[in-house]
Amino acid sequence: MNVGAPSAGQNTGKLAVRVLIGAVLGILTGLIIGDYAAYLEFLGKAYVQLLAMCVYPYLVASLLHGLGKMDSLTARLMLKRGWFIFALAWVIILAAMMVLSLVFPKPLAPVAIVNDSANRSVDFVSIFVPGNIFSDLSKNYIPAVVAFTMLYGVAIQKVNHKDTLLNLMETVKSASLTIWNWVVWIAPLGVFALFANVAGTMMMTEIEGLLLYIIVFLVGSALFTFWILPLLITSMVPLKYRELMKELEGAFVLALVTTLSVAALPIITQAIEKFLRDRNINDSRMNDVVGTNISLAYPFAQLGNLGVLLFIYFCNFFYKLDFTLAQKILLPPLTLVSTIGTPSAAVNAINFLSVVFKVPPGTEDLYAATTIFTRYGQVALSVMGFVFTALLATFSFYGKLKFNPRKFFTPLGAGIIVLLGFTLVLRTFSPGLFKERNLPYLQYRLPGELRAGVSAVIYRPGQPRPHPDYDSAVHFRLDRIRRTGVLQVGYNPGIIPFCYFNNAGELVGYDVENMYRLARDLNVKLQFIPFEWGRMEEDLMNHEFDIAIGGIFVTNERLQALPATRPYFQSPLALLARGAIARDLTTREKVLGNTKYSVGTFTSPVLIRISNVLFPENHKVLLDNYFELASRTDIDFAIWTFEQARAYAMTHPGFTAVIPADFGSPLLIAYFMPPDALPLVRYMDYWLQIKDTEGTTAMLKKRWMEGVQTRTQDHRWCLIRDVFHWGNS
Repeated sequence: MNVGAPSAGQNTGKLAVRVLIGAVLGILTGLIIGDYAAYLEFLGKAYVQLLAMCVYPYLVASLLHGLGKMDSLTARLMLKRGWFIFALAWVIILAAMMVLSLVFPKPLAPVAIVNDSANRSVDFVSIFVPGNIFSDLSKNYIPAVVAFTMLYGVAIQKVNHKDTLLNLMETVKSASLTIWNWVVWIAPLGVFALFANVAGTMMMTEIEGLLLYIIVFLVGSALFTFWILPLLITSMVPLKYRELMKELEGAFVLALVTTLSVAALPIITQAIEKFLRDRNINDSRMNDVVGTNISLAYPFAQLGNLGVLLFIYFCNFFYKLDFTLAQKILLPPLTLVSTIGTPSAAVNAINFLSVVFKVPPGTEDLYAATTIFTRYGQVALSVMGFVFTALLATFSFYGKLKFNPRKFFTPLGAGIIVLLGFTLVLRTFSPGLFKERNLPYLQYRLPGELRAGVSAVIYRPGQPRPHPDYDSAVHFRLDRIRRTGVLQVGYNPGIIPFCYFNNAGELVGYDVENMYRLARDLNVKLQFIPFEWGRMEEDLMNHEFDIAIGGIFVTNERLQALPATRPYFQSPLALLARGAIARDLTTREKVLGNTKYSVGTFTSPVLIRISNVLFPENHKVLLDNYFELASRTDIDFAIWTFEQARAYAMTHPGFTAVIPADFGSPLLIAYFMPPDALPLVRYMDYWLQIKDTEGTTAMLKKRWMEGVQTRTQDHRWCLIRDVFHWGNS
């Protein structure tokens, strides 16, 4: 049976038209109904999952059938004549991504320098060495799955009675393609739902600052997909560019509108077999050779995944990381190894590389935001990668590959020149695209649904405070809160990211959002009352408020005077340094040996004491607010916690958060309450534990500590709400 010529490859022109009509209607629907299109998401998701359902059975069956049916001589010949094609594709695309990365300027100062070992690791053995094949499939460890099938495929070659197994594998291949054809039949509906959801719910603010990377990747992937790689193919096999691209038209359309590179495999298989038959290559091994090369191309030629290399270089600029030379040398091979597999391997690679190169947390979410646009370039480049490797490897197997140096290096050299010119033009004439990650925290807001659900009054610093509500007849603060229906929260607004005012003048931060959630659970109103750090303990003693927030450090002195919750966060001690001297402060010895630097210290008793102990001979400057640092040129660095220092560095260009090696134990942070608030303390401890269990704490840390903001209630523009005013309350 010719499984390489599925019916899905027939009438691809009509299929392309139907799918494109579905995409256009989806976009129009999204623009008309806006975020109501989110209700269509389940249709698009179901379509994608059904289409992907056939991948693993087809992949495993193709390799087992193709390799198992071959004799050992044929298998060795395929390896000998095909491996360099994959290596060539990897080298070309990795080099192209490195050239494209030249468009990103070198950062003036890194946001953070961390000299501790990463606390996360990637299990390369499990990813690449097969163990439990069913576990590998469930975890999407495609390299391990491919290694398993290749080992068994070669082993089956040595088995005498294998016809029954081979027939079974051929049946699985045929069944997978049959299901694929059924799913493709409903492609217009699935594509309609996918595009409606994206067009209706996507916010332009979600890609703010990422435009440069998106433009560079899309332009680079388009050049290699539709120009450079096809010309390289035609330089080595007897094919014309127009002939090649005409046969692949349906494959590109179907893959791009579904954003699934796997959707193109059956059509690519059919095209390669047609090219072989047209050139009188049609022996009994053809289907198996093509099928095996296609099965190997799917995990090993996902060239679009190599765009991860460009993204990590972009993070170097975006987060101001300042990679070392050793890191730059190590990045390409690690990118190649970590991106082998399915398109989703790119996300896993981002997670792995962010650990190795100490990219700030939240990088995966940043990458996910860019894929709204870049996934089209990723899919197109992967599809052409399948064609490049499978087609050339097959022609090489039959000895029909002819290398023409002039025809090969002309498009390659021209492509490099175009890429270099493109980078030069962007850096010279488009400075507006180079937006570093400078002002995220000052733009963050509390979720709209949370603010709308709690009545809150915020007393500003300098405003008269409300009179303390203290009744000696009410012995416990928790009883007072229940009696009055008001939770009074003391705050200091200078502690980013725990408690601070954003650019809109709103009080925001980790602790602030936690208090909104606490008030909602207690079903009470909120009052935020400002305090000065030097008077916090006294204010609590005088019952000025029920609970104090703002990244408050736990100390023995405070615990002896006031009750506190269990620590809800700990942070390493860090230095907030000017970028020019940051690398002079990376170890304890370097820090303590630099007595020439002046040290800024916040007027917190804890930080003042730590500063006096660590820097007895340095000149010290007391600061009422760390936001003064931006204008205080007489201060070289300040002492703070890492999360606070990193948030400040993200907000103020030219500063770097540094965790020196062997610099001491972390600081614990908790909420403090008046002396008679032990019942409230116990309640808060249980409440914090519940928030840990239900995932709220992890979400808050992601939002405020890692700087990954999620969408609030703000609606995207659409016709029915903003033009016809339907659905507005």
